[in-house]
Amino acid sequence: MCGTYRANTSCVQIEAGNEEVILCDAGTGIRDFALAQPESASPKTYHIFISHLHWDHIQGFPFFSPAYVPGNRIIFHGFHKETEAALRAQMAAPYFPVPFESMHADIEFDIREPGDSFRVGDVTIRTIKQQHPGDSWGYRFEQDDQCVIYSTDSEHGPEARNPNYRFVDFFQGADILIFDGQYTFQQATTDKRNWGHSDHITAVELAARAQVKQLIIFHHEPAHEDSDIEKVHAGSLQFQSSYNQENYPQRNSLFPRRIILAYDGLVIHA
Repeated sequence: MCGTYRANTSCVQIEAGNEEVILCDAGTGIRDFALAQPESASPKTYHIFISHLHWDHIQGFPFFSPAYVPGNRIIFHGFHKETEAALRAQMAAPYFPVPFESMHADIEFDIREPGDSFRVGDVTIRTIKQQHPGDSWGYRFEQDDQCVIYSTDSEHGPEARNPNYRFVDFFQGADILIFDGQYTFQQATTDKRNWGHSDHITAVELAARAQVKQLIIFHHEPAHEDSDIEKVHAGSLQFQSSYNQENYPQRNSLFPRRIILAYDGLVIHA
């Protein structure tokens, strides 16, 4: 199943090879995820890691069919104390015809304090607070020697050029980095400054400094046509090819072996 770059809102599955399902955010993509799953006679556990509570990151949950199945267990993980209230409010009249109470799965809320980490089976999840209105959180999933990072709705301003920028350590050595590249570099540094999103050029620079293997540009600008997004992406690839380590001695020149645009149905192997 696939679509254009601007189809569903944020939802990513982290496949860890076990029975428990790991999802990042509950945008409209969570509905398509549920529809694509084979029917199961046995109950399942779904772990949903919430970056933040803006509507495009939770609006798919009322359509998440496993939440209506008795015996299923759904655990929301995150840092926003208003998580349960926000999910209930979007299903209250007059916004939605089916109330939250109609969901018969066991729904839990695991709300942590800043700096906390998580575990799901043999997967360790580290976290980082991100710059975004209302705060957002990035998640680093580690299993054995593999690592996937989900870092959306995060702005990286001039401080990102500092040698000891904390995200470089958080991203370090990741097999896959899913990174918010909503804006062009010009937008991110001028009229969209302090809007809480980043750009393709910064994505490439930080991934290079952190020696990330695969970079996935995520959370595209809704106002852009597909051709606009591809044009911005082509510019970031050109920037990669012309990067001059001599001019930037404090940065690492080991670029990701793959830099691609996220789209509905994309599957990435570490």
